[in-house]
Amino acid sequence: MLELIFYSLIGGVFSLVGGFLLLWKQSFTKKIMTPLLSFAAGAFLAAAFLDILPEAIELVAEPHLILVTTLLGIVTFFVLERMLMTFFYKHKDITEAHSDHTESLPLLLILGDSFHNFLDGIVIALSFVANPSLGLITTLAVAAHEIPQEIGDFGVLLNQGWSKKKVILVNIVQSLFTLPGALLGYYTGNSLEHLLPYSLAAAAGIFIYLACSDVIPEIHHRSGHKQFYKVVLPLVASIIIIGYLVNLTH
Repeated sequence: MLELIFYSLIGGVFSLVGGFLLLWKQSFTKKIMTPLLSFAAGAFLAAAFLDILPEAIELVAEPHLILVTTLLGIVTFFVLERMLMTFFYKHKDITEAHSDHTESLPLLLILGDSFHNFLDGIVIALSFVANPSLGLITTLAVAAHEIPQEIGDFGVLLNQGWSKKKVILVNIVQSLFTLPGALLGYYTGNSLEHLLPYSLAAAAGIFIYLACSDVIPEIHHRSGHKQFYKVVLPLVASIIIIGYLVNLTH
């Protein structure tokens, strides 16, 4: 059990390395914020389409319900964001038109990433129960996939004006969601396995929504009609990096 707890902590916390490097060079990070947001959008899309969805589809015989669940994940977060904007942020003083849209992004990002980390913990536990060596390999694969995505998370939160201390604290807390996921996966065993593909599909839908509805519009707002290469190249680079890591660890 202690070995599994150690694996789950590695899978969650180790992935924060890239984000900490951003904070270490925060003055430089501010100068590259728009390319960093493009990197984040690419990371979310690549995580969804190259890692999470293929993994979910591999676990089922019929992929149709996986795609339906992905759609439900997108629609659910659309409804959640509209609720936040309508009932929680409507009294705030909005000085820019796009601010009314992006102010709910940090909460949505934290919810989506925490849910994904929770599912990662379950995957680590199921692999560990099957074979402790396989559990270690899965842990390293999870951490490797998460590093580019965590860089994107840090960049998005910094762009929203969050302090360095707050970004670190929130990301550490959400990374620790691998631990309850691992414990749940360990004690329930294979009884959760039939739900895992659909949970992964919902997580993929969340990342697709965040990228296309929140991050990419913010990139267009910041860059306007300029900065083609500074916007496109980081997005493509993050997709290539995650694609390579997925291929390497599978």
